[in-house]
Amino acid sequence: MNTLLPMTRMLDALACNLEAGHAADAEAWATPRADILEGDKEYRILMDLPGVQPSDLEISVENQALTIKAKRASSVPEGFQLRRHERPGPVSFSRSFSLGLGVDTDAIAASFADGVLQLSLPKSERSLPRRIEVR
Repeated sequence: MNTLLPMTRMLDALACNLEAGHAADAEAWATPRADILEGDKEYRILMDLPGVQPSDLEISVENQALTIKAKRASSVPEGFQLRRHERPGPVSFSRSFSLGLGVDTDAIAASFADGVLQLSLPKSERSLPRRIEVR
């Protein structure tokens, strides 16, 4: 007798209820959403990238455009066999942001922790408010 049969049936029922959401999840991952924040001296971009490793990220700036590319691999741990595949498989994406002249592209910095990519985009000196002395 297969002791996993009741659990398999329960997972099948759950999968049927959630199946419509899988396509939406995969599509959302194909172009992850970003929060764009503005401070006095810098902009910040935050992106949730679950399952991505820092080595899977490629970030570049060209012609005042910031491009973020990432890959997420699908893996099965050693000693296990894939019995049911419902999570999105290997996924890759590319997303670009137009920066304009208000960003110091030479000073852009990136950090990645707990599946969240954070980019710091300092404002250029030319774009910061300044006081003009009247003579």
